[in-house]
Amino acid sequence: MVAVQDISAINSMSLHAIGDTASLGPWAVTVLEVVAGEEAASLLLQSNNENPLAPDGQVYICVRIGVQNTGNVARSIQMVDFAATGSDGILRRTLAVVVPEPMLQAVVEPGAATEGWIAVTVNDPSAAILWFDTPLLGGLWTDGLLALTADAVLPSFETLEASDTDIGADPGDPAAIGETVTVGGWEVTIDDVIIGGGIFELFDFQTRALGADNSWIENGAGIHATVRNLNPFPAFFSDIAFETADFTGEPWDHTLTLTVAPEIDVSQEYLPGATGEGWATLGGWKYTEYNLIRIVPFKTGGVARYVTIGGGPPSEDQLDEPAAPAEPLDLTAGDLVETTEDLVNLRNQPSTSGDIVAELTLGDQLEITGEPIDADGYTWYPVTVAASSDTGFVVQDFIARLEN
Repeated sequence: MVAVQDISAINSMSLHAIGDTASLGPWAVTVLEVVAGEEAASLLLQSNNENPLAPDGQVYICVRIGVQNTGNVARSIQMVDFAATGSDGILRRTLAVVVPEPMLQAVVEPGAATEGWIAVTVNDPSAAILWFDTPLLGGLWTDGLLALTADAVLPSFETLEASDTDIGADPGDPAAIGETVTVGGWEVTIDDVIIGGGIFELFDFQTRALGADNSWIENGAGIHATVRNLNPFPAFFSDIAFETADFTGEPWDHTLTLTVAPEIDVSQEYLPGATGEGWATLGGWKYTEYNLIRIVPFKTGGVARYVTIGGGPPSEDQLDEPAAPAEPLDLTAGDLVETTEDLVNLRNQPSTSGDIVAELTLGDQLEITGEPIDADGYTWYPVTVAASSDTGFVVQDFIARLEN
């Protein structure tokens, strides 16, 4: 991730031309060769014919870089030490592609030198710049800008007010889809929300090959958002900034950010003032209710903003009316069952407020130890976990009789 630094320090950094050597901390770095556009895409296909095409709106740039270790200890250099940007101010790291040989990845002894290729994508190759900011060496002293064209300049954007606004601060009065909230140094506008299997189409062919009937997709959500970095320093917007929450603002248990990213991913590094848009995806379970989207860009000490997905909280009459419990399964003490979902809560009491004793995985075997109990709108069975001997209560929605 780009080191936190003021925009004035960024603007004062020198932009080194192709062929010039930049002294960046213990490294002397030189851009030796640049191949862009269709030529770069062809070069990557020659390296490996399964390399993916550049994402929509972006083009590949392959860069051959020479480095020399001018320090007194051995140091590592690798492709992820570099990010690239075009005119949009979005800093993109090397994608998971096979680059031409040799790849820039080595441990370099003091005084020694090496060279190799990296591959990055940018929106505009005519304005492309490399940003060197190795995560192994903190601080501005190692950072540098390397031009990838003769006319490249670091993009700059209007300086904006970064203070949080009140819009969406109260979960009882959330923002609407399409309405902008400002929180944690970011402007965030949720443009669209897709619930359920429709998010399947957001992923690349490798993820789609898993099948659309996975429960985390069937019960998941896709969030399309536009974000703008209001901070005076480069910052990373993470897709874990989004959570689902109930009408009180409390996040739902086990609504997880999917580790596979859509082809257009909002999770990027942004220069000050830069804007981007894309998707974040959440995996859900069949009991997940999508009432509000909770936005928290910084988890440590961060405050939240809320956006309604549609509809409002239940009325007081509806809240006072208990939910009808499900028809209990025909199970008695001694019957064996197995869990039908992953991350099923085993609680110490038959209540959603009971402490979680364990999180059960799909297919865990349990023994029923008593009669079912209706509480909090669910039917609970007392059980003992066969593998661990843990005891507690599970909701019957997530178990099935284990046949012989």
